[in-house]
Amino acid sequence: MEVSVSSAKQLGKLISAVRKSQRLDQKTIGEFSGNSINTVGDFEKGSGSLSVSRLFDLMESLGIEMKIDFALPPSDTSAQKKLIKRINEIVDHE
Repeated sequence: MEVSVSSAKQLGKLISAVRKSQRLDQKTIGEFSGNSINTVGDFEKGSGSLSVSRLFDLMESLGIEMKIDFALPPSDTSAQKKLIKRINEIVDHE
């Protein structure tokens, strides 16, 4: 299922819902992802923050994948092609 998320608070609530649907408690998912129970709980409530690396670890532990949608430079096909080429290089090699 694909959803759009526009804030960290929304993402925390989404992570909480997915975790609960998998019948995992915060302690267990914290252990799976290398985060503490307090860190997971605070993030799910929208009162805490995670480094990007720890966020990806948490999402991976729950089977959540992030997709990014962005606008291409308008009316400049050369810039569009360069950006698309660079993005493909990044995604394919890292």
